[in-house]
Amino acid sequence: MNSLGSDLRWWLRLARPYAGAFALGVAVSIVTVSANMALLAVAGWFIASMAAAGLAGAGMNYFTPAAVIRGLAIVRTGGRYLERLITHDATLRLLTGLRVWFYRQIEPLSTVDMRNGDLLARVRADIDTLDHVYLRLIAPVTVGLACLLGAVAVMWLYSPAVAHVNLALLGVAGIALPGLTYRLGRAPGAAAVDTSARMKAAAVDWVEGLGELTVFGALEPRRETIDALSRDWIAHQKQLSKLSGLSSAGVLLLTNLALVGTACFLVPLIRSGALQPVDFAPLILLVMGCFEAVALMPGAWQALGQARAATARLRAFEDRRPAVAEPAHPAPPPACEAIRFDHVGTRYQADDTWALREVTLTIAPGEHIAVVGPSGAGKTTFVNLLLRLAEIREGEIRWDGRPLSAYRAADLRARIAFVPQRVYLFHTSVRENLLVGRPEATAEDMIAAADVAGIHDDIMALPEGYDTLVGEEGLRLSGGQIRRIGIARALLRDTPLVILDEPFEGLDMRTAARLWSRLERHLADRTLIVVSHDLARVHDFARILVLENAGLVADGDHATLVRHCETYRRLQGAYFNRRLDRHAPDAGRGETAPTPELSLRRHA
Repeated sequence: MNSLGSDLRWWLRLARPYAGAFALGVAVSIVTVSANMALLAVAGWFIASMAAAGLAGAGMNYFTPAAVIRGLAIVRTGGRYLERLITHDATLRLLTGLRVWFYRQIEPLSTVDMRNGDLLARVRADIDTLDHVYLRLIAPVTVGLACLLGAVAVMWLYSPAVAHVNLALLGVAGIALPGLTYRLGRAPGAAAVDTSARMKAAAVDWVEGLGELTVFGALEPRRETIDALSRDWIAHQKQLSKLSGLSSAGVLLLTNLALVGTACFLVPLIRSGALQPVDFAPLILLVMGCFEAVALMPGAWQALGQARAATARLRAFEDRRPAVAEPAHPAPPPACEAIRFDHVGTRYQADDTWALREVTLTIAPGEHIAVVGPSGAGKTTFVNLLLRLAEIREGEIRWDGRPLSAYRAADLRARIAFVPQRVYLFHTSVRENLLVGRPEATAEDMIAAADVAGIHDDIMALPEGYDTLVGEEGLRLSGGQIRRIGIARALLRDTPLVILDEPFEGLDMRTAARLWSRLERHLADRTLIVVSHDLARVHDFARILVLENAGLVADGDHATLVRHCETYRRLQGAYFNRRLDRHAPDAGRGETAPTPELSLRRHA
């Protein structure tokens, strides 16, 4: 773990854009706490003075102190509201900035060796934990020190002895006790953050893999794992709660000691005539106000352990380097020229097996290509290389006559529209999800892209059309609708190269055929690469790349591959056997008419 000083510098560096709001929040807090302490002291003096005047039968101007009390009460109430408004707004802005920072850290990493649940825990729970740094540590400590110095200075004017006693006890309550609380709470605080993250990761994995876990009978063991993590987290929280209770009790004990000590020094001074009797009440109440100002410090330092643990988990990404290095002097973005693979090979780690090797081919501008192969053949790696999500270890890929490494990754990806196998939709409207592809697109452009993707009619059938909320990850839509929205989003980008990974997954045969017919016409003058297991659509391509065992084993049209490529024939047979099993007639119902895929299989 980094040092405390290093973590503080990291926090302050990220908070620099919001420094003005944070400083204003601290200033308002100082005014508010000072007004509260002054209100106690002035109210105590006023009550004591009124009592003394009544006993002596003397007159007293009560309008001025009453006005001061009302003014301080208004300042305290208004200041508390403004302090909460300013500090929480600044904190929420900082947390938003932290999430943007975190995304910028992981986005260049291409692939992160972490589970979805762990990433979710870091981007949500860990970042949310850092609100303690300002709200529960920096602000309370800064405000407390500033106000206490002023209060002790006022006590000094009355009695240096009283000031010394309270300064010593305030030091114990505001420094020694928080330091002890921090030391005792650092381990359980860090353990609570780690356990919470592992529990969230396990819960997300459990939900995402619910079907598979049920099928393989592993649901109960996973549930027990989550229960165990939950119990551990509760145990850590109990430790932290005990520390919090003990620290509060410690502050209360020190408050009472300070009151007794202050009274012990004030009574002789009043008897000797050095102080007036009416000075007793304001000084006692001022002492109470001082300890009220430091009451939050032990809890603040206790939260520091959790904040530092969360910081360590976030800062771990600073040391990671992207898999693909950016060029020192990037070339202009590529035009619509040929893409050439020259003996290309790659693997994700130096000691891993080859994910792709000895691939040599040329993709002409405007060419439509299908990429097929069994699972693990290298299809995803083929796409990752074009997107610069993986580094080339051997050979070279040239686009527009220059190696891909000559271009900035952002410039390269701006020339590519990519639809991944898993399309992600945000919890917002269909319109907003489509405009992710091109925010400045007009409504006409958006509708045209949706129409090509065959999703416009489906969208218009939704309760609010394009303004319908899709739910978390498109919960309110079918898998086929989500995929077609992803395709429409990619078409909005109007790029020279379009890559579609399993575009027909989740679609019935008729919908898939209509979609392909529209895509083929719309993308006639653009380069298209389709990665698919749907052999019924693949046979329409004039050029098909067959990958197996990380290598390119065949390149040709459907008829050629059927005659000369054993891998392609095997893929065809496996695919159409699955289709045959899926459409097999139920017992006692007789045979059904052969589907187009089955007819194609017999022809092949």
